Amino acid sequence: MRGNFHLASEIDTTGMTGTNSAAPPLQLPGATSSSHFDATRDSSLQLQTSPLQSSQVETPLRPEQESGGRRTAIVAFLISTIVHTTLLILLALYTLAVVVPVRLQIKAAQGPPVEDVVLEQAAPMDAQSMTDMPSLAERPETVTIAVAEPTQIQSPISEVAQSDRVPSAVGLKQAVVGASSNVASRLQLPSGGGLGGRTPEGRSRLGQQFGATAASEQAVENALTWLANHQRRDGSWSFNLELEPCNGRCGNSRNAGETPTPATGATGLALLAFMGAGYTQHEGKYDTVIRDGLYYLRSAGAESEYGIDWQQGSMYGHGIALLAVAESLSMSRREGFEEGDSDLRDLTTRGMNFTVRAQHEPSGSWGYGPGQPGDTTITGWQVLSLIATRRNKIPLPYYTLRNAHRFLLKMAREGTYEFGYRSPSPEPTMTAIGVTMMLYLGHSPYEIAMQNALDGIAARGPLPNNLYHNYYATLALHHSRHHGWNAWNTRLRDGLVATQATNGHEAGSWHFKDRYGDQGGRLYSTAMAAMILEVYYRYMPLYGEVEQFPL
Repeated sequence: MRGNFHLASEIDTTGMTGTNSAAPPLQLPGATSSSHFDATRDSSLQLQTSPLQSSQVETPLRPEQESGGRRTAIVAFLISTIVHTTLLILLALYTLAVVVPVRLQIKAAQGPPVEDVVLEQAAPMDAQSMTDMPSLAERPETVTIAVAEPTQIQSPISEVAQSDRVPSAVGLKQAVVGASSNVASRLQLPSGGGLGGRTPEGRSRLGQQFGATAASEQAVENALTWLANHQRRDGSWSFNLELEPCNGRCGNSRNAGETPTPATGATGLALLAFMGAGYTQHEGKYDTVIRDGLYYLRSAGAESEYGIDWQQGSMYGHGIALLAVAESLSMSRREGFEEGDSDLRDLTTRGMNFTVRAQHEPSGSWGYGPGQPGDTTITGWQVLSLIATRRNKIPLPYYTLRNAHRFLLKMAREGTYEFGYRSPSPEPTMTAIGVTMMLYLGHSPYEIAMQNALDGIAARGPLPNNLYHNYYATLALHHSRHHGWNAWNTRLRDGLVATQATNGHEAGSWHFKDRYGDQGGRLYSTAMAAMILEVYYRYMPLYGEVEQFPL
């Protein structure tokens, strides 16, 4: 407020108390400009005093003098702020220097120059190729290793004693390392176990190469004749031979019990035996038989919200039926039908969808019913059917086989590929199934654990009466091209030829009395034995020589 000022006397400014220190403030008029203060001549403050009549009080400052005082105070404040700020900055810098006394230094020394390495650029892969990329077990990878000269298959007639000798388990790795370096071949790791050998030419060539004989091929044809004669009017087959058309004329029908024996499973096994010999619904003398069997599976599939269900009380039936339909789709590819028959592709896709949803997700296995915890045997059929499905370039969820692989590893005794049924308590049959599944899921036969398991199977030899074990063990040794193959094949092949029925209505069939043979009966035994004798051309070896029969 410009008209009111409170002025201190000289005594007040020195800190001494005078008699007039308590004088009331003077009220000054707000007029005048520069009577006692000239800012142009002196920037310092000057207090003008004049005597008063009633007391000794200094002359009050005019407004211009007060304005000069404020300017001086502002200047002093700014100087103080700058000084203190500068000190704070210096203190902060000093503190940082103390906290981080060591600085990171990188020293580099230039070495001698090296020659430029030229990398060969791979050919670009288009999007379609990436989409159709096969599974790990079907992805070819070519390496060069030296192998020994292939041994010749000894005739069971000229040297009968040969079938009783089993070579010592020396391991595939030792055989490869010790082979002659003069004989090298290109191996495909793995080829995928495709169906390229199921032609008349392939059947003859691969049969001779891998160990078929005229007698074994005749046994296959006899078995297929028996199967064709036991097909029912609706196109199906049944494990129950009391039904038409057999009407009980053959012994050893299925053993009735609580375990379901679905017709879908029996039909699938019979169809697999026909197709394993190269017969299809479009070609060969059994085209009508196969076509009728596929028609039955088409009609027997139950529609569900998750796809086609071929269970009929057991996932065994579903897995075997899907395997047969998927293989028939692969064999229906021909000129103008490069993706196979469209109706079979639809059936295969919807059957695969049901299998995926039926998996017991926590364990990765399949049980007798959808979503139930399972075992190695049922899981084996589902894995084979899914591999066959993916061979047709039908998309499969990535996690399904991964979870199945996880389950199988839990069934193996630690550090080995010796498998159990529902726990890691090894059994020969479960080991044969597990080893075959591991090969299909991408494990190399050159792994130490795999070599040991394959050596054990070969050394143990075929199990009398146990076709379930012998079927999977034959697949494992064939796919790995194990060094014990010749001895194994000779014993099993000649044993099956010798035990095939030759008389009456049973002619061309087999039955072996064991827990699997009794449950499935004569039809199960005949289909499994026929597929064992077809192994030479039924599947191309997963680890076979490229020159022999490219896929």
